[in-house]
Amino acid sequence: MGAKQQLGPIVFAVDAAYAVPLATALRSAAENNRGAWPLDIHVIHEGLGEETKRRIFDSLPANSAVIQWHPIGTLSFASGFSTRPGVSKMTFARILLPQFLPETCNRALYLDGDILVLGALEHLWNIDLGEAVIGAVSDYWLDNVVSNGSRAAGDVRVERYFNAGVLLINLAKWRAEQISERSLEYLDRFPTTEYSDQDALNVACDGKWKILDRAWNFQFEPTQVIARLALEQKLAIAHFVTNVKPWKSGSLSPNAAFYDTFRCRTRFALTPRQRVQSGLKRAGSRLLARSALLRAVWSCTKSAMRAPTAQRLRE
Repeated sequence: MGAKQQLGPIVFAVDAAYAVPLATALRSAAENNRGAWPLDIHVIHEGLGEETKRRIFDSLPANSAVIQWHPIGTLSFASGFSTRPGVSKMTFARILLPQFLPETCNRALYLDGDILVLGALEHLWNIDLGEAVIGAVSDYWLDNVVSNGSRAAGDVRVERYFNAGVLLINLAKWRAEQISERSLEYLDRFPTTEYSDQDALNVACDGKWKILDRAWNFQFEPTQVIARLALEQKLAIAHFVTNVKPWKSGSLSPNAAFYDTFRCRTRFALTPRQRVQSGLKRAGSRLLARSALLRAVWSCTKSAMRAPTAQRLRE
């Protein structure tokens, strides 16, 4: 790669439902990368209104970042592709990332919205990719399954399998290898492939990516606690890959309080009322999780509550 380069464009892709995690992720990146201010941020988005964009920008320390907003309509290119439950179609925007950056830009860092940046990103930015198109971290759960050829979804047969939540991209090689085109071609052939664009990118980049240290994309399980691991393993990017997201109201994530140390400094900080409501939800969820009897009673109660409504609709 040659001489050390200053941290360049950081790209996110989100919809309106991810306004809170985006603001929090950006806040964490800014606070832990003061030497790289102003950060060059690009947000590919769908459905973010002007007021929401203003609140996200105002969530950052003064003069810490410049944000360029790139609207996209997922229906225009991803309407026929499926995702797992709870996954937004904005996930497919990663495939088109290079078209939102200048041709003169030779490198980019893509980050998912469900992350916290806990270290200096310039160390990641300056990793020598050699001849690789991207640098990425292996997917903890899927790498062995897919690379051993035992997964049948779509036609995913690759040497190694990466998690696409953090991608260090050589844009010139990406364009030369036609990664976007080949990924979309794969999705046209297998529109219901289980891990959607991540599967497609793995196929398109097979044998062309560099394995990065897991500290750059530490994929947290629901029961793992950041505070116990961040210092021990010098984590740089924490990635909340499951449906147990720490920002959700009533979340049972053990990292909810740690996550809130960043969120509380954004324009999306929880109000005292929201904190109480979230705490009550969390307590109720824990009780339901521990008691099969309570779960059965709650299920019956919900059914009983729905029955009169259904009856009225029939009438």
